[in-house]
Amino acid sequence: MRIPVLPVEGDTIAAVSTPYGVGGIGIVRISGPGAEGIARTLFRPKKHRDRLRSHTLYYGHILPPGSDEPVDEVLLTLMRAPNTYTREDMVEIHCHGGPLAVRRILESVLDQGARLAEPGEFTRRAFLNGRIDLAQAEAVVDVIEAKSRSALRFAQSQLSGCLSAQVRSLQESIRSLLVEIEAWLDFPDEDVPCPGFEQIRSRIDSWIASIDDLLSTYEQGRLYRDGVKVVICGAPNVGKSTLLNALVGKDRAIVSPLPGTTRDYLEEDLLIGGIPARLVDTAGLRDSVEEVEALGVDLARRKIEEADFVLHVLDASVLDPGSFRDPLGPTEAQGKLLVLNKMDLVGHEAVQRLIERMGSVPCVAVSALLGEGMDRLREAMAEQLVSRRMDLDCRVVVTNLRHRNALETCRRRLEDAREVSAREDPAGDMLASDLRMALGALADLLGETTAVDILDRIFSSFCIGK
Repeated sequence: MRIPVLPVEGDTIAAVSTPYGVGGIGIVRISGPGAEGIARTLFRPKKHRDRLRSHTLYYGHILPPGSDEPVDEVLLTLMRAPNTYTREDMVEIHCHGGPLAVRRILESVLDQGARLAEPGEFTRRAFLNGRIDLAQAEAVVDVIEAKSRSALRFAQSQLSGCLSAQVRSLQESIRSLLVEIEAWLDFPDEDVPCPGFEQIRSRIDSWIASIDDLLSTYEQGRLYRDGVKVVICGAPNVGKSTLLNALVGKDRAIVSPLPGTTRDYLEEDLLIGGIPARLVDTAGLRDSVEEVEALGVDLARRKIEEADFVLHVLDASVLDPGSFRDPLGPTEAQGKLLVLNKMDLVGHEAVQRLIERMGSVPCVAVSALLGEGMDRLREAMAEQLVSRRMDLDCRVVVTNLRHRNALETCRRRLEDAREVSAREDPAGDMLASDLRMALGALADLLGETTAVDILDRIFSSFCIGK
C-alpha cells in the first residue's frame, strides 16, 4: 500500500520533551491547531498581554481554569505556523524540572483537549507537512543517540539535508533522461530525435559511480553510528576482567586470583578509534562441574556467538605456541584478536618470540595489570574493525541500512537500464521502465512514496516528546 504525502490536519498533541526525572528544567511541548488556545487558557503572564507575539518568551504561571493555585512558574513561547518544527502552531512551556510539576502541567494541557503524542509524532508531522524529508527525520534520532563525535557529525550532516541534496540531484538527472526517452516514445510523428544510446550509457555509468561512492561509506559509517559488541573471552584466570578494567580506565569488574570469579557477563561502553563499542566480560571457558559456573560458561559461549568482535585472552606466562589450538574455532564476528596478557611476567623478548611462533594469527601482547600495550591493542582493534579506513570528513556518509538498500536497488535498476541500452536494438519502453524503478527507489529513500507500516516502524523508535 502506498500513501500520498499530505499535511496533517485535526487534533492537537502534547508531550514532555525532556527526559524523565529530576532536572533543572522540564519542557512540555504542544503542536496543532488548538495549541494557542490551550496556552491562552492555562497561561497567566506576569504582565497582561492582549496578544502573544510569536517566537517570544513570556514569564508567568500555569493556572488551570477554576483554580487559584498556580501549578508552577514558567517561561512560555508561542510559535505560529509555518515557522515551527512541525509547521503547525506550537507552544513550549518551560517549567521546573521536577517530575510532579511537569506531569501536572501536561495533565492540564491534556484536560484542555490535547491528546498525548505518539512516539516520534512531532517529527512525523514535520515530515508529513513537508519541512523535512524522511532521511532527515531519521537523522533526528541519530543526533539524539550519537555515541561519538563522528556519529554526531554524520547525523547532523544528514539532518541538514546533505544526503538528500545528493539524492535529489541524482533524481533530477535520471528524470531528465526519462523525459527525453518518453518524448521519443510518445511522439513518434513529431520528429523527436532518437536518444543517443552511447551517451545514455555514459550518463548511467556516471550515476552508478555516484551511487558507488555513497555506498562505499556505509560499512564505516554504520560502525560509527551503531557501534560494535566486543566480547572478552578466554580460560579462567587469564586476566579478562583486568583487561576490561584497563580498557575502560576504571575498576568495573571484580578481579580475583581465584579461577571462576566471573559467573555472569558484565558490559561497559567505550570508544575504540572513534567507534562506539560495548565491551562484554564473560566467564572463563572451561568444563565446570559446578552448576552456577557452568551456566556462566554457557552464557559466555552465547555472547561469543552474538559478538561483532572477539578478544581471546591468553596467559602469556604459560602459553605454549606449539600446542596452541584455538578453542573458539571460526566465529561470525567481524574480527578476532588474540591478546597475550601478563607480558610483564615473561619479558619483551620472550613475548616477541611467542608472537613470531603464533604465525599468521593476529595477536597483541599486553600487561593489563600494568597498562602496557593497551594503545597497541586499541589500534589493532580499530584496524580490524575498519579494514579500509576512509577519510569521511568532507563526504556525505551513508549510515542507515534502509538508505543503503534503497541505493542498491537504484543501482540494480540502472544496471538493467544500461544493459537494455547496450543491445543491438534497444527497447525504449524497457529502458524507461528501468529508469522509473530507479527513481522509485530514490523516492522511497526520501519518503516521497513510503508505505504506512514503514513509517510506523521508523517513528516508533523515537522518544514521545520528539
